Amino acid sequence: MTALDLTQLLRPRSVAIIGASDKNPWGAMALRVLKQMDFSGPVHLVNRRGGEVLGRRSVTSARAIQEPVDAAFVVVPASGLAEAIEDMAAAGIRHGAIVTSGFAEVGDEGAAQQARIFARAEDLGLTLLGPNSLGFLNFVDRVGVGTLPVTTPLLADPRVGLVSQSGATAGILSRAANKTNVSLSYSVALGNEARVGLSDVVEFLVDDATTRSIAVFAESIRDPARFLGVARKALAARKPIVMLKVGVGELAAAVAQAHTGALVGDNKIFEAACREYGVVRVDTLEELLHTADFLAYAGVLPDAKFAVASISGGACEMIADRGDDHGVPFARFDAATTARVKAELPDFGAAHNPLDITGAAMSDPDLFRRSIAAIAPDPQVGLIGVCFEAPAAEEDVSPVTRPAIGAIAKGLNEAGVKGFLLQQTYQPITPFARQLAAEAGLPYIASGLGHTMRSVGAAFAWSRLAREGLPKAPPAPAPIVARPITERETLDVLAASGVPVVPARIARSRAEAEAAAREIAEPVVLKILSPDIQHKTEVGGVQLNLVGQETVGDAYEAMMARVAAVRPTAHIEGVIVSPMREGGLELFVGVARDPTWGLAIAVGLGGVFVELLHDTSLRLLPVRPEMVKTMLGELRGAKVLAGYRGGPPVDVDAVARAVAAIGDAAIALGPDLASLEINPLWVDGDRIECLDALAVWTA
Repeated sequence: MTALDLTQLLRPRSVAIIGASDKNPWGAMALRVLKQMDFSGPVHLVNRRGGEVLGRRSVTSARAIQEPVDAAFVVVPASGLAEAIEDMAAAGIRHGAIVTSGFAEVGDEGAAQQARIFARAEDLGLTLLGPNSLGFLNFVDRVGVGTLPVTTPLLADPRVGLVSQSGATAGILSRAANKTNVSLSYSVALGNEARVGLSDVVEFLVDDATTRSIAVFAESIRDPARFLGVARKALAARKPIVMLKVGVGELAAAVAQAHTGALVGDNKIFEAACREYGVVRVDTLEELLHTADFLAYAGVLPDAKFAVASISGGACEMIADRGDDHGVPFARFDAATTARVKAELPDFGAAHNPLDITGAAMSDPDLFRRSIAAIAPDPQVGLIGVCFEAPAAEEDVSPVTRPAIGAIAKGLNEAGVKGFLLQQTYQPITPFARQLAAEAGLPYIASGLGHTMRSVGAAFAWSRLAREGLPKAPPAPAPIVARPITERETLDVLAASGVPVVPARIARSRAEAEAAAREIAEPVVLKILSPDIQHKTEVGGVQLNLVGQETVGDAYEAMMARVAAVRPTAHIEGVIVSPMREGGLELFVGVARDPTWGLAIAVGLGGVFVELLHDTSLRLLPVRPEMVKTMLGELRGAKVLAGYRGGPPVDVDAVARAVAAIGDAAIALGPDLASLEINPLWVDGDRIECLDALAVWTA
């Protein structure tokens, strides 16, 4: 059971085509789909005039069918949709797909009309795909409601559920899946999502026993909270979601007053959400199908690594290169494995991974099996790939082809871990190749080095998250009523939230500034304190490394005069006097509110790393310290944390606690917080302090 029970919609036992006619091609295409899918249930045609339509008897209304109908495909014009929905409801047809267009996709007037019609449909208890939907294909029960193209022969072992917000793309992917041996369980074109949305269908597929992975082509995520809830459910069910998300722009400059606005874009936030919840992102349609299918085959991999064998040294090098690109963990053979491999290879062979078993396998095809048997027992090996080409046709078969594929199949089936045949180039897996693989008992064929290494990397990363599971969200922090405006107020809020901040004094006169410097007894920093000035350096409101009371007093008077000249209307409360922090390492921590996803936190190394390289890691709030440690490890400059310019290594645990506390403070500041920036968070070994903070508000 899902939030919307889609069982009767997506698994109908009887179908009606409402609006079918000899002139309207949609009805004919829908009827053809049902024939191609070998649907054996009743099919009813509804035409207002009745009589023979498309060579079959029709009835004048859905009410005239006079027997139960599970789902309808509605092909009437926009002007007739409201009437068709009333007719469906009166006939007891509660589910359907609406191909009719001319609604929200054409503008405000169409959107208003769509809202009225579908509000009425909801009142009537109807669950509808669309409008503007090409319907769906159900390869499990062999039924299609709509006009998505069907490629025959249909594949066995349906396992990948496909959901697309683009009808045309759903059709393209359905055809491509058949040609590349990706056996779909469902293909669903959502249309305008007036009632049934992306998350509804994904949740149905999570619950579906046949579907083992889910491929999503998305243009937008209309309900992020619902989607993340479904993603959490999918990960708990150990069912991967692979997504190609298009239309990835940058976050509007709502927080342009802070660096965070430039470092946290909506695509980056979406990427962070996907990484956190185990949604695998890809960049192309080919990768979408390939990765979803590979993950459906691989399942949850053990806490181990990848080993690969080939007769080509060049292929081994390409696999290593592309594997590094996609984070594939390659196994390092232990001594026992190395000895077993050396015993099988010619004297000139090298026993390392990726493993070049040499061209000797062409005269001794069983070398494939023996090589697999040699590497499979290694405790580091959790997945095995064997590079070899599956022939597309009989004329491509050489004397060694069948013996080699047979040896590979036997070796993989006896390995005790998942394994597959890897074709170097991306090409269709023809019916001949499928038949040859089936005869040999080959468990899986992966096509194309680049696509496959991406899929392998994704499989290991997703499996790690699936094994560990998502932690429970921490309890929400108590709300902070006061709204900090100045830097000092913001630092005080952070300190109250458990974040270490630099000690400071507020000086409102020369004498107070000199007294503060005397108390601090080390080089100090002066910073202007004003609710009207956010960027202090732009008005000459920062002075660094001041030594001596008189020097501090002079700097105070000069700063007050300088700022007053530049910003004569600004309310100046005084200056902040704090100790100068030198050495150590500067980190950046920023929180920004995305209009779609809510608050996200970014952490990165300060200075050039953040300003020029944008080296940050992001997550949605809230975050736990353990998650922050993972974020720090994702930084390109993460090695700096181990010891900077001969300094002590950073106390990563303490930094993680501080960053998590900053995130909690941002949540507690409430829904009007636009951004919160700490730049820098100073770290010197186990000493951590926020040196500067800026809160920006939406209103």
